[in-house]
Amino acid sequence: MVEVLEAIRTRRSVRSFKDEKISDQNAAKILEAARWAPSAGNKQPWTFIYVKDPQVLRMIKNCSPGFYADATAAIVIGVDKKDEQRGTLDACFAAENILLAAHALGIGSCAIVSFNSDPVREIVNAPETWQPILVVSLGYPDKFPSPPSKRKLSEIVCVNFYGKKWQTSEVS
Repeated sequence: MVEVLEAIRTRRSVRSFKDEKISDQNAAKILEAARWAPSAGNKQPWTFIYVKDPQVLRMIKNCSPGFYADATAAIVIGVDKKDEQRGTLDACFAAENILLAAHALGIGSCAIVSFNSDPVREIVNAPETWQPILVVSLGYPDKFPSPPSKRKLSEIVCVNFYGKKWQTSEVS
């Protein structure tokens, strides 16, 4: 297993996958990580739809401009529309757990927000009351992208008050 801070630093959005299936055991580990995500009031408003059928994946990809690669699996994360406002944040917490768990297992992933929600809902046979929030593509990486540049802490962190910039040295 990869140490948490190292996993956070080394995880990448993977968009190039090998044609290799994810085992049900590894899928269960990833979904278990999602289940343990923080949730406001412990409401756990999410539903995870694990998609591994190539035809269903292809249909989701066809209505998802942000779904670039031929992943071997995906997880559609959604919430009931009545819980959408609060549930969106919880779905994002779950997505981060999915991304990190996949990385720890050597599985690449990419969170996709560019998709047409009505067709995705229809493809996975979800009711009208259910709103897809994210699609996460999964597969064994063909290649890992280089790390992106990140802004310095002193550019994004204030101490105690807005505008009072962080002055402590950067973490290496």
